[in-house]
Amino acid sequence: MKQHLMIIIAIVVGFSTFMLGYSLPPFLEVGFGDGAGIEGGVAPDSELLKQYENLYKSEEE
Repeated sequence: MKQHLMIIIAIVVGFSTFMLGYSLPPFLEVGFGDGAGIEGGVAPDSELLKQYENLYKSEEE
């Protein structure tokens, strides 16, 4: 019984470490895991803002 439990634990640990190794690099690549603070985002495009303003104006008319 103890041998079966150790086999199950080994399989679960192996699968868990595989999944952690598979999913951790993308998080580190985008900056979730390194503890860095968020710097400013991308500034909004002025042409895009004008399009939204014109969209709202055309709906009101």
